[in-house]
Amino acid sequence: MTLIEVIVVLLLISLTSALVTGSINSWQRPETEIDRLALALEMAAERARVRGTPIRFERLPQGYRFSRLDIFGNWQPVVDDPQLKERSLAAGVVWRHLNQDGQEVVGGLVFGSDVPLYTLEVGVQSGAVLLVGQPSGALKKILPAGPA
Repeated sequence: MTLIEVIVVLLLISLTSALVTGSINSWQRPETEIDRLALALEMAAERARVRGTPIRFERLPQGYRFSRLDIFGNWQPVVDDPQLKERSLAAGVVWRHLNQDGQEVVGGLVFGSDVPLYTLEVGVQSGAVLLVGQPSGALKKILPAGPA
């Protein structure tokens, strides 16, 4: 192996490492976290409506989880679905408010055959992002206002 070949191999290893590290760090950005949360909420609403089995969204101090009713009527965390499994929030993301029908939600937001209309406010460094549940089950994302 010549010196040039060794340099090329080291360069390829360095580039691959940089790309992998960059993709891992981008997944932990607050914007990506909010998008992932929005998709999970939409998915939970759709699955609950289609399957007829209630799914509950719960805010945890440093994350969130989804639960579903077992045959005894107890809420059990979803562990067999990668999109709805328990997750931690990225650094810089904090819970603010979760309202349904003008009232603060305590205990969890339940998706069922009827889609709840709700507003979830999540704090990020640039302000607050609002996720507003629509009658269709989709979410409208309202970003913080930029500088004037």
